[in-house]
Amino acid sequence: MKGKKVLVQKVKHLLRKVGAPRFLHHFGPKLYELWQHVFALFVKEACRLSYRRTVAICRNLGYIVASKSTLQRYAWKLGLPFWQNLLSKTVGRINAYASIDGTGFERTSASWHYIKRIDGKTPRIGYKLSMLSTTKHKIICLRLRAKPAHDVKDIKYLLGKAKQCPSTLLMDKGYDAEWIHKFCKEKGIRTIIPVRKGIAKGSHRKKLQQKFPKKLYNKRSNIESTFHALKTKYGASLRSKKIQTARTQIHIRAILHNTALKTLQVLGHSHVVQKLYK
Repeated sequence: MKGKKVLVQKVKHLLRKVGAPRFLHHFGPKLYELWQHVFALFVKEACRLSYRRTVAICRNLGYIVASKSTLQRYAWKLGLPFWQNLLSKTVGRINAYASIDGTGFERTSASWHYIKRIDGKTPRIGYKLSMLSTTKHKIICLRLRAKPAHDVKDIKYLLGKAKQCPSTLLMDKGYDAEWIHKFCKEKGIRTIIPVRKGIAKGSHRKKLQQKFPKKLYNKRSNIESTFHALKTKYGASLRSKKIQTARTQIHIRAILHNTALKTLQVLGHSHVVQKLYK
């Protein structure tokens, strides 16, 4: 029972930090509070369950949660600003270095080989995720697109939504553009991006060509580890067919990821891991 109370208090504490109301609506019978819906959605993503199995397991464990259809409706009803605000409260203080990169998520959990064997329809192109993450694997903010797009299109969005911006930003060669250096400099951010061969335009790119901080740039690979952690723990596919519920899924995964990192820091596990690799 003590563990049950701790889990409930964590969800309530996070909702209090963002100033969320007790009930999302003002009319009709108020059978369930907001934290009960959010908690059930967290359990769904953490355990990689369907809505129906999530309700069944939570009720078997003694939690009072709404029906499957109600959870589906709340996954769509709780908009993007709500989840962005919730994610920002799990970031805390960030270090000086951060990275921006993109990856893809499939729209279904079935493999392409299985779909081909049953003569099924080829699944549509998956979701595109762009993410701003610190070199210590903490996710600052993210953006999910329903269709593929070039990585540079999300630079302004991510830096605009970030409550805290790092002093140094590391990006791969796909972000090599002079306007990105100028845009980040206006915000007081130093950018380190490898310059593509045969391109010598722009004062910022010329400086990087002459003296490139390779040792510092090697920290950029930590964002790849963050992508790997997200896909390993919570899956490399998003079952949602609508982009709004898919954004709910990916933000919940990011919140769970940041919360797990915070727990490891409190327990001191990160220092133990660092000593093992020294």
